[in-house]
Amino acid sequence: MLGICRGAQILNVALGGTLHQHLPEIVGHNWHQAGNARFNTSVIQTVPGTRLAALIGESTDAQCYHHQAIAELGQGLIATAWDPDGVVEAVEIPGEHFVVAVQWHPEERLDDLRLFSGVVEAAAAYASGKTQVTRERNSPGSRSEATRGKETA
Repeated sequence: MLGICRGAQILNVALGGTLHQHLPEIVGHNWHQAGNARFNTSVIQTVPGTRLAALIGESTDAQCYHHQAIAELGQGLIATAWDPDGVVEAVEIPGEHFVVAVQWHPEERLDDLRLFSGVVEAAAAYASGKTQVTRERNSPGSRSEATRGKETA
């Protein structure tokens, strides 16, 4: 799963986290949402050893347009990137499943598709694993879950 902007906020709240309702009151300026659909660029620093850092490196120029942001993290989430104001700009759930969410808008930078490539690769790996399990279950001589382990007459 790749959450973008509100997707990061929804993931956080769904897992019991909270949001700063109006970021300018927290950071003291409107840089994160200048208005009139104008995106500002912030340099985002990632946390080494995270999935996000593996995808985009130690930093990236991010297109920001948000007036809310993650405050308290939801259960199971870790913060994986911050901007210079100390705003959480990305979260993820560590583990084998691809769960990454960013506060910025990577779709505004078509010259940098690393996040999209990451989610596509994760989906392909997941699908090939599911395909392999399905093939094994449906191969000649295999038994269904209902009959596996039971003796037949």
